[in-house]
Amino acid sequence: MLQLSLARRALANRAALSLIIGLGLATVPAPAFAQDPAADSSAEALKRAREQFGQALALQTAGDWAGALALLKDVAAVKSTPQVRFNMALCEEKLGKLVAALGDYELAASDARAEKADQVAEEVEGRLESLRQRIPKLTVKRGSGAEAAIVAVDGVSVGDQVIGTPMPTDPGPHTVEGKAPGFKPFRKSIRLAEQQSESVEIELEPEPAPPTAGAVAGGARPAPGRSRIPGYVVGGIGIASLGASGIFFGLRADKISELDKVCPPPGRQCPSHDQQGDIDAGKTYTTLANVTLAVGVAAVAGGLVLLLTSGPSEGPSVALAPSPGGAQLLGKF
Repeated sequence: MLQLSLARRALANRAALSLIIGLGLATVPAPAFAQDPAADSSAEALKRAREQFGQALALQTAGDWAGALALLKDVAAVKSTPQVRFNMALCEEKLGKLVAALGDYELAASDARAEKADQVAEEVEGRLESLRQRIPKLTVKRGSGAEAAIVAVDGVSVGDQVIGTPMPTDPGPHTVEGKAPGFKPFRKSIRLAEQQSESVEIELEPEPAPPTAGAVAGGARPAPGRSRIPGYVVGGIGIASLGASGIFFGLRADKISELDKVCPPPGRQCPSHDQQGDIDAGKTYTTLANVTLAVGVAAVAGGLVLLLTSGPSEGPSVALAPSPGGAQLLGKF
């Protein structure tokens, strides 16, 4: 007896759906013959919509609800009837888009009442009641720090008028986000089942204050920049060259002093040619002293530039200062 009762109920449901489907086809009028090109175009559109409606019903029978829904949307763009809207809602319900299905069922019921399609309205009302009970509810609340936050559910901004109230939501995964200046972003993922009610409270944590200059100096050093080693190498060569220049200037001064004893001023006439070697050596020392002085000054300056353009400002520092017989490099390493 139980199996017989279930079979009769299934047969009655199929008959009701068949009646609704038949009414949907009947509500699309046959094309009228007219000379107006616009009327011909409209008639072609209605003919095409009627064909698409039949294709959608076939896809429904085959279980291709997504394909049927796409065709029904095209039909509704040409002519929306309670029957077309009902079948759209049926596809959406089968696809798990319960919120969209609820809206289309309600539109189908409203249109059916307006067109006195009582049997369609009765069938829709029966489905509406059960569908409303199946739809999950999501409530988003503002917590600490989120008083002025921008709230979004699944990437869509949520207005203040629905914050704190249960929102009909499709079953499945969802993401709740909250953002506000000066606070860390909030993000929570949840999964809702049919008939489930879930509440998510958005709480935002303040972002850490940026470190002050003193905190940076006393704490961790900034990330190092380019290596200072080339600056030290070039500067070291310059210091060595300046040192050599000082030695050559010293040797030159010794030769001049020896020649002054043998070849006194003002005429500096040397008694013999034995002092010619000392004169040549003095000239050589003068040349070497000038060359090493120029190289030393240039190298120290280049090393200083390399040091100043690499790495943090803190650390070794150098400065060039004049000194007797050349230049002196002062620095902190």
